[in-house]
Amino acid sequence: MDVSNPVRSVVPSLDGPVLVVLAGSTDARSLADIHERVPGASKSGVRLSLLRLVEEGAVLKVPGGYILNREHLAAPAVVLLAGMRSELLRRIEVLVNEWEVEPLLVAAFGSFARRDGGTQSDIDLLLVTKAKNADEQAGALSERVRAWTGNTCHVMALTPADLSRMRNNKERILREWDRDLEPIRGNANVLKSRP
Repeated sequence: MDVSNPVRSVVPSLDGPVLVVLAGSTDARSLADIHERVPGASKSGVRLSLLRLVEEGAVLKVPGGYILNREHLAAPAVVLLAGMRSELLRRIEVLVNEWEVEPLLVAAFGSFARRDGGTQSDIDLLLVTKAKNADEQAGALSERVRAWTGNTCHVMALTPADLSRMRNNKERILREWDRDLEPIRGNANVLKSRP
């Protein structure tokens, strides 16, 4: 899965990101607005994509711009594809909610959290827990994320005591987490509190 733009895993052309923008709103979006929301695309490329999608009936040209044709047979699939990232986060949360010992924190970091990776990027997760079977949980979580996305997943399992040692040693990764940690379950304040 392309961690910066998951829809490109299924729709590698510019049509995918354009459809994602339109799926995110029921309001008409102008060409300029759509272009601004599709990083790296040329305005003429976005225009050509919109013309193609209008011709296919998946997009409607309306006063004020363009909208996703939500009556089109493909519209539910487009909405589902547009929500791939949210669905992954939801699945992770559902999985960790099944654990006997509730984790203090499950969060994404690295390129997935920053949304700047690609198809070859791994997915980095932080698990802070007091569970005795933390390594087993981390392994199971890693396997599920791999099955759901196709990406390698690294889960860093830490106890509150581990975090305390890391703070005392002023480990560099703590600055990265301050900058781009994306909590999925729990509260990131656990990183700053003492065990």
